[in-house]
Amino acid sequence: MSFALLSPSHQLQDLLDLCGALYAVVLFLGAINQNSVQPIVSIERTVFFRERAAGMYSSLPYALAQVTIESLYIAIQTSVYTFFLYPMMGFEWTTAKFLWFYYYMFMSFIYFTLFGMMTVALTPNPQISAVLIYFFICLWNLFSGIIIPRLVFCLALHLLPLRVTVVV
Repeated sequence: MSFALLSPSHQLQDLLDLCGALYAVVLFLGAINQNSVQPIVSIERTVFFRERAAGMYSSLPYALAQVTIESLYIAIQTSVYTFFLYPMMGFEWTTAKFLWFYYYMFMSFIYFTLFGMMTVALTPNPQISAVLIYFFICLWNLFSGIIIPRLVFCLALHLLPLRVTVVV
């Protein structure tokens, strides 16, 4: 399957389709990264508290090591994901455009993953962290800028088979 959305037609709908596909890709893998990092950080937090109480190391080197290791994993994940996604979208194969695409994907995945790590660190348990992450993903999705135009929304309302009438 190829999305090849940048065909010679150059219509506005093609651009909107491409933006929506990229948005869905980043949001999907970002949410997966957020949810997959939670149990790991939660278990590591217990180990950190024990080793900090023993006086083995402080918070800053622990946090820097955690971010460094996650960044390496995300760089590998983004490399694999970008090499599959870039040709599927039908983008032009130039080094500069490919590196900008990689940078955008990498920074987006870093943001989502570090946000997941932060919520685990700030909440008392992983369950509350999962609820907080779900809330923020819904909020980001709501205010993302992918809005249904008013005309399309009004047409969709008229096509509904059941209408609710309010009796006053």
